[in-house]
This record gives sequence, C-alpha cells and structure tokens, in this order.
Amino acid sequence: MSAAQEASALSGRHAESVRPWLDLVDNLRAQGVHEDLAIPQIAVMGDQSSGKSSVLEALSGVAFPRGTGLTTRCPIHLLMKTSPPGTAWQATASVVRQSGAMSSLQPRTVHKPELLTELLVQLTDKLTTGDAQGFSQDAISLTVTSPDVPDLTLIDLPGIVRTATSGQDGAVLRQVNGTINSFLEQERTIILAVLPANQDLATIEILERAQRVDPDGERTIGVVTKPDLVDPGAEGEVVDVLTNKRKPLKLGYVMVRNRSQAEANMRPDEARRMEKDFFAKHPVFRGLPSKLVSSTTLTQRLMDLLVTRIKSVLPVMKFELQEMQGEVNRELRQLGREAPTAPMQRMNALMKLIGEYASLLRKAVRGDYRDDLLAAEPRLRLRTLLDGAFRNLSSRVQSTQPDFESPDFNVTLEFELRGLKGRELPGLINSYFFYSFMVTKIEDWRAPVDTLKNEVFDLILAVSTSIFTLLCPQYPEIGKLVSMVVQGWAERHMVAVERRIDEAFKQEADPFVSNDDLGIEIIRVRGERFDKAIERAMKLASTDAGDGTIKDMDKLEARILDKLGFWYMANHGVSSASLIEDMLTVLMAYWALSSKRLTENTCMSFEAHVLQRLSEDIESELLTAVQTQPEDVVKELFNEPKHMVERRTLLKTKKARFDSAMDSITRLAPDLVAISKRNKPSRKAQPPPEVPASPASPSARAGTALVSGQPVASAGGSQASTGAGDPRAQDLQEQPQTTIPHDGKDDAVAVFSFSGKNGDSNGYIYWLGTEGKTKKYSNPHEQRRIRLTSSGMEVGAESAVLDRKRAEVVVGAGPDVWLCLDFGRSRLMSP
Repeated sequence: MSAAQEASALSGRHAESVRPWLDLVDNLRAQGVHEDLAIPQIAVMGDQSSGKSSVLEALSGVAFPRGTGLTTRCPIHLLMKTSPPGTAWQATASVVRQSGAMSSLQPRTVHKPELLTELLVQLTDKLTTGDAQGFSQDAISLTVTSPDVPDLTLIDLPGIVRTATSGQDGAVLRQVNGTINSFLEQERTIILAVLPANQDLATIEILERAQRVDPDGERTIGVVTKPDLVDPGAEGEVVDVLTNKRKPLKLGYVMVRNRSQAEANMRPDEARRMEKDFFAKHPVFRGLPSKLVSSTTLTQRLMDLLVTRIKSVLPVMKFELQEMQGEVNRELRQLGREAPTAPMQRMNALMKLIGEYASLLRKAVRGDYRDDLLAAEPRLRLRTLLDGAFRNLSSRVQSTQPDFESPDFNVTLEFELRGLKGRELPGLINSYFFYSFMVTKIEDWRAPVDTLKNEVFDLILAVSTSIFTLLCPQYPEIGKLVSMVVQGWAERHMVAVERRIDEAFKQEADPFVSNDDLGIEIIRVRGERFDKAIERAMKLASTDAGDGTIKDMDKLEARILDKLGFWYMANHGVSSASLIEDMLTVLMAYWALSSKRLTENTCMSFEAHVLQRLSEDIESELLTAVQTQPEDVVKELFNEPKHMVERRTLLKTKKARFDSAMDSITRLAPDLVAISKRNKPSRKAQPPPEVPASPASPSARAGTALVSGQPVASAGGSQASTGAGDPRAQDLQEQPQTTIPHDGKDDAVAVFSFSGKNGDSNGYIYWLGTEGKTKKYSNPHEQRRIRLTSSGMEVGAESAVLDRKRAEVVVGAGPDVWLCLDFGRSRLMSP
C-alpha cells in the first residue's frame, strides 16, 4: 500500500467517528462561540525553528513558511477535511479578526498546494502591514480538502520569542508570548509541544511552560522532530524521553522525521515513504514501538485525542452555553423591546405599555407581588413599604407620650391644677385643665404626621418611576413623562390629604367621645395602677417584717391592708392627691384613645385619597397626555440611548450565536446532559464515560446525599418525545453508569443522563423533597404539598412545583437523598 493510500485508509476509518465531532467544533468556532466559550482544540507550540512548520507540512501536505526568526507571524487555524478518493485538492484561506469584526479581505480559494503557500505569505504580509518582524493577533483560517489529508484541526502559533531581534519592536515579544500563553492557559486546549531531538529535550522551554498550566500533563503531547540531526551516541536520551522514562507526559510522545529544507519540494507520499524507511533502517530508532514514531501515528493520535477531548468536555460546554444563553436572554429582557417605527405602531405600543405599567402599579399598591418584576425587586413593593411607614407613624406618635408616672409630672400636674382652681366643689375635676392639656399635647403629633406625609410622597414617586424604569429601561423619555405625571398627581392629592389631616387635628383638639371607649380605657388604666399599688404594698409589708419573712398570715394580711388602704384613701378621697390621681387617670386614658384615633384617621386619609386612586388616575392622565401629543413628540418618546441600542444589537448577535451553537450540539448529541463543571467527576478518580448515559430501567430513581451541605439532586425518568439524532452519536448513550468515589469536595457521587427513550434531558428538573421525607422543597409562592399518585403527579399539582433548569442528575441513596422529576423540554406538564 502506498503512503497516500495508507493516509486515505486511515482517514476513511475515522471518517464516521471523527469528522462529526471535528465539524461540531469547527462550526462553533465559525459561529464565533470561541469568543465567549473555550472550545477543544490542538495548538502547535514550540521554540522558533523547532520544526513546527515541518510537522504541519507532514500532516497537511502544505508547505508552510520556513526559516529562522519569526516565520509564523500570526495564528493559523488549519482545518483539514478528507474528501472522497479521486476528488481534487482544494484550499480556502480567510482572515479572522480577533475583535470578531468582519475582515475586508475576502476569502480566496486555490487548487494547488504551492499557490496556498504563496497566498499564506500574502495574507501574513497584509496582516502585519509588510513588516517582516511584525506580528498580528488576527488569525488566518485555512481549510484544506483532499483525499490525502486527515480529518483534523490544528492551530499553529508563532515560535516562542525570548529577546527582540534587531529592528524588531519590543511590543512584538509581549504580543507573541501573550498569544502563546492565552492558548496555554485554556484548559480545553491540547498542547502539541514540538521538541527538536538535537537539543536537550528535558529542558526545552515549551515543556516548562506547559507544566505550569498543565502540571499533571493531561493535555500535553510531545512531538519530537529532527531525529536525523541527533548526534551519534545521543540517541539514548531521545529514547528515554519517547518512552516516558525522562520528562514523562500522560499523553506521551511521538517522533516524526519531516522533510528538510533540501527536501521541500518532495511530494507528501514520498515524504511518508522516506520517513518510514528512516525509522526502519535507523540503528537505534528501529527498535522503538510503532506507536511512538511516524507522522501517520501522530495523525491518528491527534485525531483520537481531539475527539476524546471534545466528548469529555461537551457536557460542561453545553452547561456553560446554557448559562450564557440564560444570561443573554435575561439581559435582553431587561433592555426591553425595540422601538416601533410606524406611527400607528408607536401609539399602539404606547397604549399597551401604559396598560402594563398601570397594572404593575395597581398590584404594587394592593400587595400582589406575583409578577416576576415585583417579586424580584423588594423596593417596588409599595404596599409593604407603606405599611412600614404607617407603623412608624404609630411608633413616633407613641414616643411623644408624656411620662405620666414620673414624680416631676405629678408635681407639674398639681401646680397646674392649683393655678386653674375655680369654684368647683371638692372631689370634682377641673375640665378646663383637661382641655388645655390635650390641645397642647396633640400638637406634638404634627411632626410625626408631617414625616409620614413626606415618606408617602417619596415612596409613591420612587416606586412609580422605578416600576416604569425597570419595565422599560430603553425609553427614558417616556420614563420622564411618567415621573412628571406621577409627581404632579401626587402633589395635588397631597394637598387634599393635608386638608383632611388638618380636620382630624381640629377634631382631636376638641376632646369628644360618643361611646364607652373612654370609660373602658379609664377602667383599664385604673386597673393597671391598682395592680402597681398592690405590688408596692407587698414590698412595703415585706420590708417592715425585718428579715423579709412573715410567718403569720393574719399579720401579713393586716400589713397589706394597712399599706393599701393608706394609698387608696390618699388617692381616692377629696384631697389634692386624689384629684391628681383622678386627673392622671383620665389624661392617660384619653391620650391613648386620641393618639390611636388620629393615627388611624391619618393612615385612612392616605388610603382613601391617595392609594385607592393612584393607579387608575395615573393611567388616565398618562393616556390623556400621550393622546394629545403630536406625532413627532410621540416619536421622540421612543428614542433609545445609543449605548442601549448597541448593547441590544450585541446581545442579539450573541443570542443567535449561542442558539446556533446549541442547535449544533443537539443535532449531534440530542440526549447529551449538561453538567456543571463544579459537579463534573474528578479526573483523578475512575474516569467517567465521555458522555454518561441513563440506567437501563426507565423507572430508575436517582439521588445523592448532601454535598457540602447543599441538596444536589435525585431523579426519576419520565417519558419524553425524542428527535432522530445523528446515529454516529449513539455511542454517547451506550456507556454504563459510572460511580465516582466522593472525596468530600464538590464532586458528584455519580452522574448519568436520560437516554432518548427514558427522558428529555434538555428540559427541566423539578425538586420534590428528600426520600426519607425529612425535608420538603418549599415554593415561596405556593404552600401546598405535592402529592404523587401511582400514575404520576396529582392533577392540578403542576403549579406547585418550582422548576430548576439545567440541574445535574446524580446517583446515590439514603433518607436525605433529594428526589426530583425530569419532565423534559418536549413533554407537557401533565399527570
């Protein structure tokens, strides 16, 4: 078999199992997903003149620029695709801007390898503005299609630059090393470290850099080049590295013998045959296992590594992609709808917007916070905020209460009563003093009421404007109109409230009761004061006993009656002390009654004259305001800030990119479960299947004990409709369930997915509770319990479950296992 036939056969064996996965990653990169999400890739790295270009030539058959110094002056994405035997060789080159912007350089297609080499040089010169020592962070994308190339995608990076050469800008060194480091640090990048065999392999810098970012060597593979330049006798050191005895890597090493500069014009099949003969005849290297040498071996290893890498990280990529989708959709919702363009559309949109706003305002006033906007923003819950302000009024009014129990108050009260003594007979209270006292104290309530008035005004204005701002942040001009209307309305209605409050103060200034409330309050006050008198009498009787103990109950009774009788006669006779006691009792009783009545009347005034009319009046005034505006003014109301328009455009582009990427993943692996990186099984434990699959039984339940104190999940698969996926992806669903030892960290106990027959893993997970009924998930908006019948969920219980999108499903057992149901995206929520 010829070298070309061997390469073609190799590509043919991998066409079905390799190409779909590589196409997926290539599509994600073409869609621009790599700007937001790290994707699996192979990056070719090494020192300058280490043989990187020769490795690419051996894999692709394309002659890359060679020489000393900085020959690769920009990243090169090399996409190789195997075509059917007999088809013509073809390559397309295009420029990919780092910023994501469209390039003015149009893609060009050539049909000969030597023409592609020339085109590559031309594009590099344009990107570096003709500077032979320059560097560009924009990339060149090469797509080579031929029967003689493998299905493989590589990224060629510039060689490591240690010092700036003569005439070279120092910034180039920083740019090159920055680009290399950015690829090194991407955890999904396979590092293809190119190592010249004629140097000390263990000390080459690319291995040192790779070890810093990949200390376990899980994504680094070494490629040893230039074996024909190894000095006689030094082959043993090369063999030690290749066999992982020295500087070991988990992915190991492969040695290749590529074309030299003198052999640059050799055909790819001749180069492979020459390489095969070299290793077969070399006195030392001919003893190496075939899996360690040749470009053909390297090609197969790279294809297998890349596909394995793609499969292993795809569940996490899907999770991250879903998270980004959710974030973009959330931000787009916050930005709101785009402005309508036609006059009738603008007016209709304005009417609808005012209706939505008034509905939210009405719910905020009533305390109905089920709407997502009100539920998410406590500062919009007007009823709750106003209730707090009303309670504060009561507290502030109570804080003005005189200290009726203090001796100083009794002295003042006695002095005032003596000063106002008239012709009233002994034992009768002077009512004029009572009226004058209450008139004075009622005015102390003015300040708390004024404070409440300002608080209500500020809350109505703040909540009313904030609701619209959050409902429609993209239309600040409409927001200004809303704020102006609300402020004008509130100012007018506050005047009416002030009049009503003034009337309440006037009424309280003229003490009056029409029922038994005052009498009941007086009895209550007298009862409290009598209880205190008894307590004091008990203490005095105990003190007179000497040692504090009276053993004779008759003596105790006599002493208590003596002390209590003295208090009663002093405070309930016809003396001045009794008049003070009676006046104090009436003042305390009426103050409590009057302060409560004024507080209630004040709050009811705000309720009747402001809150009950707020939403309807604002809606009416807004409709009147906009309907009387000319068309050009209405158009200006829909003017959006430039930064919001630009942000929405960017988000819509991202959304389209993410949606397209998700569609690509779903087409290839329709039953792939999205797994959070936090719960991804540790690679140090038993390796998980590339994409885990479901248990055999459709009714299998799953769960896990609490991890780090948090309920993870448990599930029962429910039937769901399935789409016809790519048959080449079915190997994803045939992996056995794998249990991973738990190390006390965040790793899951085990992971599996629902197969196409047992559930739609692209949907929702609904939490129920723990298996031992020790805990139940609580929905803050629904207090009912969820009951499961033998045939499924109880009818009507669907609204009581709270969904949790993209929840990982893990396996475990025990009374504290959390149970959930997987309903799937395509399955309606029904019993």
